[in-house]
Amino acid sequence: MLDVANLSFAYNAERPDAIVALREVSLRVAPGELVAIIGHNGSGKSTLAKLLAAILEPTSGAITVDGFPATPANVWEIRRRVGMVFQRPDDQLIANTVIDDVAFGPENLGLPRDEIERRVRESLGALGLLDMRHAQISELSGGEKQRVAIAGVLAMQPNYLILDEPTTMIVPALARKLIALAHELRERLGLAVLHITHFMHEIVGFDRVLVMDSGRVLMQGTPREVFARADELHAIGLATPLVTQLGSRLRARGVSLPEVVLTTDELAEALGAGDAGRRLEAGGHASAPEAAENPQRAASAPPLLDVRDLHFTYLAGTPLAQPALRGVACALHEGETLAILGGTQAGKSTLIEFFNALRVPPPGHVFFEGQDVAAPKFDLNRLRQSVGMVFQQPESQLFEDTVGKDVSYVPRRKGLAPAASRAIVERVLTEVGLDYETFRLRYVYALSGGQKRRVAIAGALAAEPRVLILDEPVAGLDPRGRAELATLISALARRDGLTVVLVGNAVDELAELADRAIVLHEGRVALEGPLRALLRRADELHALGLELSEPAEIALALRPLLPDMPTDLLSLDELEAALLERLRPQNMLEG
Repeated sequence: MLDVANLSFAYNAERPDAIVALREVSLRVAPGELVAIIGHNGSGKSTLAKLLAAILEPTSGAITVDGFPATPANVWEIRRRVGMVFQRPDDQLIANTVIDDVAFGPENLGLPRDEIERRVRESLGALGLLDMRHAQISELSGGEKQRVAIAGVLAMQPNYLILDEPTTMIVPALARKLIALAHELRERLGLAVLHITHFMHEIVGFDRVLVMDSGRVLMQGTPREVFARADELHAIGLATPLVTQLGSRLRARGVSLPEVVLTTDELAEALGAGDAGRRLEAGGHASAPEAAENPQRAASAPPLLDVRDLHFTYLAGTPLAQPALRGVACALHEGETLAILGGTQAGKSTLIEFFNALRVPPPGHVFFEGQDVAAPKFDLNRLRQSVGMVFQQPESQLFEDTVGKDVSYVPRRKGLAPAASRAIVERVLTEVGLDYETFRLRYVYALSGGQKRRVAIAGALAAEPRVLILDEPVAGLDPRGRAELATLISALARRDGLTVVLVGNAVDELAELADRAIVLHEGRVALEGPLRALLRRADELHALGLELSEPAEIALALRPLLPDMPTDLLSLDELEAALLERLRPQNMLEG
């Protein structure tokens, strides 16, 4: 049993500016229990996880793991029993290669060689890493590093496994496999799993959900019990799964459904059971709105960035050579919002590193305002100042000790007066949803993962770039944060004419803002066009390892019941209208 009693914690507890992260939290986790922990950014989730794994010491209160008090004398016993996968995988990757890193934990447990090899092989297989077992850690993408970190902890076979937002940087298909793996580990090994996440659909099969707010446990219960309290969740910046929201709307329209619908399968089963469609209120049905294409920017002017037949191979000329780009050709026009989408190892992150000369291409392959980036007299600094980037792991670009100093780095380097620099910092922090007075002196290390992402975006905006590239921008953000970021990007593009590049592995809230989308697969441009047009090619997108928008995925899953459900849907409103149109009495009678 993992037992927590009246647990409190404050960063810099001995100082006047102490930041209280947890306030008298009490909870119990039984062996083999699957517990989800949700809450907005900064609610205390990650701090709680670090305390349970004996990484931090409580300010007050007590933790007991299988009868062992969490004291300095028992720290190694606690860590052996409680394994944790961090938000940022680089914090726990030690060895040079994948296989050595996964073997590191079992080796330190003093296990026999054959047992170590068995555990490593099983863990690598579970995370889809067997073919990459000899790859260099330094050459992995952020999502690949996350999988290696998870495999390393699994190989140690702890009694309690804490997953701190482990799915934020891996493709949805792998995320589903990871959640399924948590259930399998419980069944096969009796492992208890504590899963911290902002993705509500991941936790519908868990035994219990804890909802945190301002360092406290606000509510707990089964997923069905917690999601029944949608208004309370919304009040603290959280949301129920989209299918749950859809079910609630349909019930309000008179469709006979359970009070809380947790999955698309539940929805389909209820809709297919008898006369659900005939219970619509008179006049309650609605016509689906015409799905307008996202307008494409006029491309008559020369592109701002032009990529032509670009190739790149990691570790070229060695036995470990790994092609990343295989003849990519694409263009970015000033003022447009472009989505670059693709599954794992598609080449997305590698491509955008050429957009601002983090990697300099051979001559004749990348052009900025018509000039060859690789030409001897080309001003690379002008390109780098024009194109700002927020990385997959924004923590890696935060290097000052406080938020204010980090965000003001570029204005200070430009020699701006303190008042002008301060005005820029206040503006961009406010734009990303961080109160200036609250956060300007906040230590970077004390920020949550989502808050660090916002600070990284603010730092990029403080440089006042012409182009802003966001690599996996919604990773680590809670539902309110994702919506606020989408609103921010839309406003920047509309008000300031900012050119935006959004990189992701699924059609999410930000990708939906794009005027145009490019889909990469195995280093090549596989599809290109307006996002709605691409969503109509659902089977092709899935074959390329890409997830549709969540409304489109739900619509696709309902096609066995309603074969003409469209998939070019970008919002809950569109999904509801399309479904109600098909739930008219005559449609259901014909089915």
